[in-house]
Amino acid sequence: MVKFILRRLIYALITLWLISSFTFVLMKNLPGNPLGEGAEKIPKATRDMLLKQYGLDKPLWEQYLTFLNNIIHGDLGASFQFPAHKVTDIIKQAFPSSLELGLISIAIAIIAGLTLGIIAALKHNKAGDYTAMFIAILGVSIPSFVLGPLLSYYIGVKWGILPAGLWKGPSYRVLPAIALSFGTIAILARLMRTSMLDVLNQDYIKTAKSKGLSNMTVVVKHTIRNAILPVITIIGPIFVNVITGTLVVEQIFSVPGLGKHFVSSVYSNDYTMISGLTIFYSAILILVIFITDIVYGFVDPRIRLGKGGK
Repeated sequence: MVKFILRRLIYALITLWLISSFTFVLMKNLPGNPLGEGAEKIPKATRDMLLKQYGLDKPLWEQYLTFLNNIIHGDLGASFQFPAHKVTDIIKQAFPSSLELGLISIAIAIIAGLTLGIIAALKHNKAGDYTAMFIAILGVSIPSFVLGPLLSYYIGVKWGILPAGLWKGPSYRVLPAIALSFGTIAILARLMRTSMLDVLNQDYIKTAKSKGLSNMTVVVKHTIRNAILPVITIIGPIFVNVITGTLVVEQIFSVPGLGKHFVSSVYSNDYTMISGLTIFYSAILILVIFITDIVYGFVDPRIRLGKGGK
């Protein structure tokens, strides 16, 4: 298990280095000027001072080495848009809201998605199956940027059941979390249903039933445990996708998250903000996948044993 973890850790570090390098290259090839649209009107002395302040006066290879060194030390630089603030400070301020929204959404998605998938499989070709899959189809068909305004208007404004926007208390989290989780519920429900149906047809399930075990025991101890393995492998990427996909929902419900900073940084060519947020989100994705691999290795020992089971 230790070798398995070390191998995955090395892969994670190499992946993060590659992403950081590609980000640096792409960032340097963005059109426009990081000093703003009116950069050419800035006096040369002032422009040279700003370029020196951000290290843009150095050769590209030196900028790249400084860039990597800063990342290693957890320094993502100062924002071009907000020179008095470092990117790390902006992340610390805004990310908790995005993270909270993402965690609530993924919790709703896992509970609802797995429940619908299990019901659909156990009630195969019956009313429960059709109902669960109808909800799943709706989840795939209606994107968050459509569902969000509908929830905000009808439930928030017209009926006044829950707050239509802002980020003040627990009740303000419900509508954006539902809007963000709806598509994920559909993905998990369909995957769990397919996996459950496959497991239910396996010989060991028939053997367990022939031994006189109750249906509940067979479902809980044998079926769900094995059917959930494919779901575990995608929960990590889905979690990061939910965390990084809060942009539209944040805008609709006025959530003070990182989404607005990411968009504004692209429009303004804020190199440090673009690279900082990209690397930050990539690091989260890599970390979650790493943890998912470890969890999967514990759940299914064959994964960590490698080729030939050695």
